[in-house]
Amino acid sequence: MSLPSWIQKFKEPKTEIRLIKGTFYKYAVEYRYNSEKKRTDKITLELLGKITEKEGFVPSDKKLIKDKGNSLPVVDIKTYGLYNLFTSLLAEDLPSLLTLFPEPVSQTLLTVAMMRFAYQHPIKRMPFQHAHDYCSLNWVTKGLDDKAITAALKYVGENRELLLGWMKGRLGVREAMQDKFVMIDSTHIPSLSEHLSVNAMGYNPQHSYDPQIRLMYIFSAQMQQPVYYRLINGNITDVTSMKICVDELNIKDVVFIADKGFYSKKNVADLKTASIHFIIPLYRNNNLIDYEPLQQANFKKGIKNYFTYQKRVVWYYEYEKEGLMLTTYLDERLRVEEEADFLTRTQTHPDKYKEVDFFERVDRFGTLTLTNHLPEAVSAQMLYETYKQRNEIEVMFDAYKHFLLADKTYMQNRYVLEGWLMANFIAMIAYYRLYTRLKTANKLSKYAPKDIVEISKSIYQTKIRNTWVRSEITKKTKDLFKSIDIDYLN
Repeated sequence: MSLPSWIQKFKEPKTEIRLIKGTFYKYAVEYRYNSEKKRTDKITLELLGKITEKEGFVPSDKKLIKDKGNSLPVVDIKTYGLYNLFTSLLAEDLPSLLTLFPEPVSQTLLTVAMMRFAYQHPIKRMPFQHAHDYCSLNWVTKGLDDKAITAALKYVGENRELLLGWMKGRLGVREAMQDKFVMIDSTHIPSLSEHLSVNAMGYNPQHSYDPQIRLMYIFSAQMQQPVYYRLINGNITDVTSMKICVDELNIKDVVFIADKGFYSKKNVADLKTASIHFIIPLYRNNNLIDYEPLQQANFKKGIKNYFTYQKRVVWYYEYEKEGLMLTTYLDERLRVEEEADFLTRTQTHPDKYKEVDFFERVDRFGTLTLTNHLPEAVSAQMLYETYKQRNEIEVMFDAYKHFLLADKTYMQNRYVLEGWLMANFIAMIAYYRLYTRLKTANKLSKYAPKDIVEISKSIYQTKIRNTWVRSEITKKTKDLFKSIDIDYLN
């Protein structure tokens, strides 16, 4: 069809003008080679608009909307609350962490630590979260992929000396705080890798026979956070490993606070040979324990020694037996509770609890007996309070396995695993600082650290015309963050 001369000026490459019911319409077209027909086909793409002699080219409504959309400012939305929370908690460590390794490695390590802290993600899911989080504007701004993360973690794992120097630097803060003791303990983590050289069959309290690694942690009660970690072969005993850890860190006041199942003459001898300080509780039926002072009619007059712990009166007496210093404590409130519980069970579970057993154990209820080998003599009260701090390291391992969901590992490379453990270590420091702030603010009864993380995920930054705008936040959330010293305006 020949077009009128007045319409020729509207003819452009890759367009076609058609006459439909007396009106000219302009379409976008393209040409594609059809291999089956051995020829080029014309493909109609979209209607661009109509053409009249009076008005000229009139764009279609859809074309106008599309063109307007292309001219609108780009809007970018990124999660902001997590980055703000994480960097606030690690404010005193960020400068040293960012300079510990070459820039992309340090930034990738912090990104992995934050993703573990916030999402407990495996490596393959971290690039997506990184791209949609505000941290991507500050850490690894060119983007991340799983290969880059693995390479960075491998680099971290291959430079244990740098990690050790950083951990020693943090311990200098502890010394300035006159922290008297730090605690050491380990936990097992099942490993499902067939290529690691450090996972092996070993004993664990759950009697699992899966290959495992052991993770040794040193925890500062004064700083309320972990200060050291080390990966250990799954079949190596704690005593052997603890000696190496103490020597590696070059610290003299580390104390191993054991649980009740650890005591044996051999274990005590091995700890002393390795020059490891310890506090070990004994089972109540251990023959070393002397209950005679508690069997007296007016034992308090004979013992005389007591102190208060968490508004409870604790009586105690000290003695030596078979070369061991022993201290037996009696918490009378606990004794009453245990006696009532046992007698109740004689009624509800008579097959397991007998009244005759009650009278055999009556002197043991409410008691705790500790033996110790410490770098210096301490009072019975301080010994008791130090032992009670064992709960802190148990809470830490529980958080490691359940908050970070790190109760097993699938890592196939030893050095990548080392870097992964360092990222988890940083995440645990952030977790414990958050836990401590909630505890100090008396918020733990209502909020767990996980709750604060989830609330933080709802705070976004929106970029409109190159300006970042904070999402709305409720007064309740503002007050909560203020109570734990998190400034949401940072």
